[in-house]
Amino acid sequence: MVMNHEIIIFTPIFAVLIGFMVLRILKKRKKSAKNIYKLIDDLEKKYIY
Repeated sequence: MVMNHEIIIFTPIFAVLIGFMVLRILKKRKKSAKNIYKLIDDLEKKYIY
């Protein structure tokens, strides 16, 4: 009985933590991609034009 009670309590907590970690990773990737594109544009403007 105690084991089932712990599973019921901790499963949603782990699910929420995993969800937050996935969202943070996705946000970091989007920001880094934007930064890379901005860096490329700045370099093109500086050295090509």
